[in-house]
Amino acid sequence: MQFKHPMRQILAVFCCLIISPEIETNLAIAEDTPPQRSYSDCHIHLLNFLQRGEFLNADREFPGSKWGEIDHERYAVLPAGQRWRRIAGLLETMDRSHIDYALICGLPVFKKWAVNETYERPDGYLDNESHVLLARDSDVTIAESILEYRREFAEEKKQLAELERVSPFMCAFDPTDLGAVDQVVQRIQEYPGIWQGVGEILSRHDDLTHLQLGERPRSNHPAMLRICKFAGENYLPVSIHHNIAPVSRPGLERPPVYLDELVELFRYCHEEPGSVRRSTVFIWCHAGTSRRVQVDDLPYWIEEVLKVFSEHVAIDLSWLVWENYIKDDLNTWTTLIEKYPTRFMLGSDVVGGSTNAAEELTQFVPLLEQLKPKTAKLVARDNFHNLMNEMAEQRRTANLVDGDGAGIVLPTDYSFPEYAHMPRLKDEESFVRSRLEQQADKDAK
Repeated sequence: MQFKHPMRQILAVFCCLIISPEIETNLAIAEDTPPQRSYSDCHIHLLNFLQRGEFLNADREFPGSKWGEIDHERYAVLPAGQRWRRIAGLLETMDRSHIDYALICGLPVFKKWAVNETYERPDGYLDNESHVLLARDSDVTIAESILEYRREFAEEKKQLAELERVSPFMCAFDPTDLGAVDQVVQRIQEYPGIWQGVGEILSRHDDLTHLQLGERPRSNHPAMLRICKFAGENYLPVSIHHNIAPVSRPGLERPPVYLDELVELFRYCHEEPGSVRRSTVFIWCHAGTSRRVQVDDLPYWIEEVLKVFSEHVAIDLSWLVWENYIKDDLNTWTTLIEKYPTRFMLGSDVVGGSTNAAEELTQFVPLLEQLKPKTAKLVARDNFHNLMNEMAEQRRTANLVDGDGAGIVLPTDYSFPEYAHMPRLKDEESFVRSRLEQQADKDAK
């Protein structure tokens, strides 16, 4: 329909607005609908306990679903040259889930299929009593996926820029090995410009710890002190899982007897204001909780930690902490978070991909709605993003990146001091070494 007179056109549109209930209803809905909340996810494992995971398979180039899943937790193998699909799939689900930024890592262990458990092959670590073994190539899979994504989209600036939303962390090392810090250095030198942090380090982790062979990890282990001091010296945040207490029987709450170990690590990596060194920044996963870990008054203990270490400790709210603690104690947690609004961040802790991340993050909506709007935005999105930006800027200032990048780059001749941060006597303190040196001096004369 054409209108020769503009005034008649205006009146016609006005009348349509008045007489159309559908338009009126739609306008009312638009006014009442809150804006879509955006998130950062501080806890995504791209690989599962079989060291496989989701990837973009919409073209059905590989067996299985759009995400490469053949059966429950069983994913097709991605050959070299195709591992970019893992990152492409991540970014697609991040868009769909309104996740602006994410911490990604592999998984430091894989589930063994033992001969006495032949009835059914396990997928997760709790599926049977078979041990879990160290998965040293987990970091390689993550790093190669990012490098292949860069090559796949080398000519597409917009696609390449999407990688700025992702912060890769390395985790595939034995946290009881005094030489593990050298493995961390090696991965950085093998993949310069990739890594932005260390973790998730598995320290005290209930059943998962019990299924590991050999020495049991703990936060104050000398190997951990070396890794975390290295991380602090090079402005890499550390994501760590350390249960605040042992598992307990149903209905029985335990004192936080493992907290001293973690506090010892925090204290060892703490630098006083004015120091030329920076305290290591930690992200404490799940606020110290886990399966069957029941602690009386968890918010009290979290606050006590933050009173001392809030300058360099952040709390990851993910996994069971919502269901087991926050959901039924919203007021207490709201009060705590408002006291330390920049120290809490949300995570999904999804394993093997990110398609379920939104479901995990949105369970915290009742908490976010109870917080002040500014605090809710910090917790949901900005705290993690701000932390990663701050750490990247620190690395740039220290010339530990390439250009404007965020991933750490170390000199090719860098090595961590051989005996730094070890429970080892200095040469002059050692009865044996001091006398060997005296003998060497005599022989030299």
